[in-house]
Amino acid sequence: MSKKRILLVEDDNLLRMGLKSMIDMHGLYAVDDDVANGRDALRSFRMKKQDIVLLDLRLPDIPGTEVLQKIRAMEPGAKVVVLTASDDNDFIYEALEHGANAYVLKGSNPDELFLAMAYALEDDLFISPHLAKIIVRDYLLVNRQRKALPPLQNLTTREKEIVKHILSGKKSKEIAESLFISIKTVDKHRSNILGKLGINSCNELRHGSLFLPDDDRG
Repeated sequence: MSKKRILLVEDDNLLRMGLKSMIDMHGLYAVDDDVANGRDALRSFRMKKQDIVLLDLRLPDIPGTEVLQKIRAMEPGAKVVVLTASDDNDFIYEALEHGANAYVLKGSNPDELFLAMAYALEDDLFISPHLAKIIVRDYLLVNRQRKALPPLQNLTTREKEIVKHILSGKKSKEIAESLFISIKTVDKHRSNILGKLGINSCNELRHGSLFLPDDDRG
């Protein structure tokens, strides 16, 4: 059984050497090429189309997420395992949105990295357990806050339209011009919206808008 070829992208020379040695000793994988920046990574993948790309997100020349996007453009079925020190949710979500198969924290148990690569080869998603806890915690927090908001189902279609304009910061006059209705009608709708939602001002509505369902935000 031939070993799976790895493209290792890591700008820390010492860490890259350590990872290369560890991967080559594993038995199932072999580092086909190891590079320290995004441009060399793209050049190598364009020429060799390795089985797995082990990618750091913080590179000296090109953001890792951009490298990920370009690799995906070259080969939509590419297997990319992100290996990074960042446990920031924005980085996690951005990497996953751009098609990462796995997201592993540097310093994790080596078994975790090899498990992530095995998942990637099977087109399954793997996230470090520590990160999965953060994602679930934040999801539960947002969900609780969303449930605490008054239901929007009670609003009419027109009222929901006006809510979207309010959230975008428009005043009554601007809303009236956008919807081809009078300012008086807009103000009446605003009053009805506040009453139905049980709030006192549009500022309260804007404050809670972070947790409005996407289909109600348009």
